[in-house]
Amino acid sequence: MNVTSSTPDLWEESKRRLIPGTMVGSLIEWYDIAIYGQAAALVFGSLFFPEFSSTAGRVASFATFGVGYFARPVGAIIFGHLGDKYGRRFSLVGTLLLMGVATVLIGLLPTYGSIGMWAPVLLVICRLLQGAGVGAEYVGAVTMVAEFAPVKRRGFFTALPACGVFLGIGLAAAVSACVARLPEHALMTWGWRVPFLLSLVVIMIGMAIRLRVPETPVFEELREQRARTRLPAAAVLADMPGRLLLVMVANTPLAFNIYVVQTFALGYLANRGVDKSTALVALLIGCGVGAFAIPFVGTLSDRVGRRPVYLAVSAVCALVAFPFFVLLNTGNTLAIYLAFALAMGAGCLAMFGSQAAFFSELFPARYRFSGMALGREVPGAALAGPAPVIAVGLTSMTGGDPWVLAGAMTVVGIASFIAVMFLPETRGADLTATSTPERQLVGSLSTTD
Repeated sequence: MNVTSSTPDLWEESKRRLIPGTMVGSLIEWYDIAIYGQAAALVFGSLFFPEFSSTAGRVASFATFGVGYFARPVGAIIFGHLGDKYGRRFSLVGTLLLMGVATVLIGLLPTYGSIGMWAPVLLVICRLLQGAGVGAEYVGAVTMVAEFAPVKRRGFFTALPACGVFLGIGLAAAVSACVARLPEHALMTWGWRVPFLLSLVVIMIGMAIRLRVPETPVFEELREQRARTRLPAAAVLADMPGRLLLVMVANTPLAFNIYVVQTFALGYLANRGVDKSTALVALLIGCGVGAFAIPFVGTLSDRVGRRPVYLAVSAVCALVAFPFFVLLNTGNTLAIYLAFALAMGAGCLAMFGSQAAFFSELFPARYRFSGMALGREVPGAALAGPAPVIAVGLTSMTGGDPWVLAGAMTVVGIASFIAVMFLPETRGADLTATSTPERQLVGSLSTTD
């Protein structure tokens, strides 16, 4: 089989299970990330680091949020290897189980008041396991859809797994908004556990769907031709180091800006006297805007190309950073809602829609899973995990003013824009096992059209 995607009959037969099966993994991934980030911003400082000052406790709780990101490149290598060697579906079942079990365990942990320093130690261990599972979840979902989808609508269909992102963040915001309305004593004793324990329900649903998702025709072709790579991560580093580096830089708004918005901004608003539920509802609104932006941007990339759309979204991420904090500082509820709609929905979440097909088309089949996973998760380890801590540090240095932080977010958006300028246009690329990087892409690394 040497076609650019699966046959129409196979696609029609598979998509009813494939799309929900990939979306549910992204839903769980981002639900887990969001509830942990929200808990780190709002309650973990008091529960797991009570002997620290208020600021130091927040930094420590954000640090536990960050350690998961250092495990993500490890997860990317492990599950990327499994995905390129033993199958996309095989890897995705493993990531779902690991993520889900780690999240439920966090909800069962005793706090510092019960077991002392063992509480933050266990929290860090669970967060590391969670991070390792997350390391290849979204990439695996996108890879599966890209290798099935019809070439002319690949941008739209590969954007759909990212809708699980806004569903996960939105579900987390909705659950946390409800929990935040509990009396303080109830919230700090048992209420904070509820969002973590509820993930068990979503995991069971996700496993039931995912176990019925078929393997991709591209991987089946790899297996039949005995074309699988022995060490996929090493191969991509040897063959395409420049392209991999550019992909990493292009992904930096999703490794930094998004976590400033969805995690740090919650604590920032709380310190300014804004009600916790207002911030969480604002986050929910940002996710709602993303619900429309993600598939729209994916569809647009099918019509005008991957690069111009990605460039536009990178520019938005750079341009909204200062207006975001200006709107937050008003303290006005509607202004706060607008801030999250712009920065979260039209900026960061829209980037998922622009990068899904683009990144999958930049790497050949034999190490596509590993290449995408490394491209996304290495900048995650460098920026996403430390993002809330960096944000706290930058605002503390300036006496609570967020303008240096906004400047950093702007620089990240500009860096992404510049990196994409040096990547080739890929719309219509051949994703089959027999394609080479030269045949796969429209143009070369220096292509500008």
